[in-house]
Amino acid sequence: MAEGMQILVHKSEEYIETALLHSGSLLEYDRREQNGTDLVGTVMLGRVERVLPDVKAAFVNIGRKLNGFLPIREAESYHAINGKSPLVTGADVIVQVKKDEKGGKGAFLTRDITLPGQYLLLLPMSRFVGVSKRIEDPAEHAAAKALGKTVAQDRFGVIIRHSALFARLEDVRQEAEALYKNWQAVIAHANMRKSPAVLLEERPYHEILARDYSARYSLQLCAEEGVAAVEHLPQNVAFSACDGIAMEALWQGNHVTRQLRNALERKVQLPGGASLVIDEREALHTIDVNSGGNVSAQEGMSLALTQNLSAAGEIARQIRLRNLSGIILVDFIDMENADEQARLQAAMEEALSADRIKTVVHGFTSLGLLELTRKRTASALREVLTVPCSHCGGTGYQNLP
Repeated sequence: MAEGMQILVHKSEEYIETALLHSGSLLEYDRREQNGTDLVGTVMLGRVERVLPDVKAAFVNIGRKLNGFLPIREAESYHAINGKSPLVTGADVIVQVKKDEKGGKGAFLTRDITLPGQYLLLLPMSRFVGVSKRIEDPAEHAAAKALGKTVAQDRFGVIIRHSALFARLEDVRQEAEALYKNWQAVIAHANMRKSPAVLLEERPYHEILARDYSARYSLQLCAEEGVAAVEHLPQNVAFSACDGIAMEALWQGNHVTRQLRNALERKVQLPGGASLVIDEREALHTIDVNSGGNVSAQEGMSLALTQNLSAAGEIARQIRLRNLSGIILVDFIDMENADEQARLQAAMEEALSADRIKTVVHGFTSLGLLELTRKRTASALREVLTVPCSHCGGTGYQNLP
């Protein structure tokens, strides 16, 4: 098991703040109102308001200001069990929120429900048996596939996580049965509710972190008294409760507020004088690596590769901390050949592998930019901590009088 990480859960008058740290370095942050409205992962009973065959989607009332967007077509594994599943205006439908509403866009919904656990993801609406992309070794992949079939027994679908390879079969089986029991309760609940209604809420953020990281890291969870429940935590997570004064000391001692403030800056300074310039935009995000005053290359490497490799870890951390999603382009310092690009790409893949959220490294473009895509699961850090300027509208510029 890898070196440990720390989760801090801090309570203010309005918010619950959660920070994930490794050796004092802030990796992930979440802030939610005490009666928050974040819906990602929530299973809901919605009502179909309008079906648009031309765009192959429907708008579904889920009790929010904006109707959710539900594609007519789901994964093939879903339709293999549920047929064409036509959507009819006025009908109730059980959906799960994949992306929360943003700006003028409603939440993105799916009927192919996924219930996450520590060892697997349960797919109650299909019979698909899959394996996490983190499992790359052919022998481990085959073992995980066989494990999934043993656990599912063609009653539901599963995606086996890497952590399941190191767990007892009985533990994996018990988790699958518990998740399936939860799903059966959801179905029973839906039959007695009037839409729109919440059927199953996603777990609090500290429980999500514990669930996703406890198999790979030793975890210490520190929370203010009365904030974090312990009954849903994995057994190997060390939990301690503290009063507000002690939590404030931990928060300040790890410089969480300062690290958050720095994560909102456009420029990030790196050791040796190099820097990153990060621009966050609607369509894509860009990260520019600028060389610094350090002109000494490591043995067997060019100066450009040396500086790029030294920046890779911080780039991965900034992507994770800022919760950037969608298309990300990284403009590294120009290197000498394709071998150096391949070495740098491997280093980026390794640095990004620690993130619980899936990031795909697509390779270098013809212009020498490293292209990444990262799954959107929640709002970016900037959206959580800031609001657009009332004078410039968020552009950073004001019109001339």
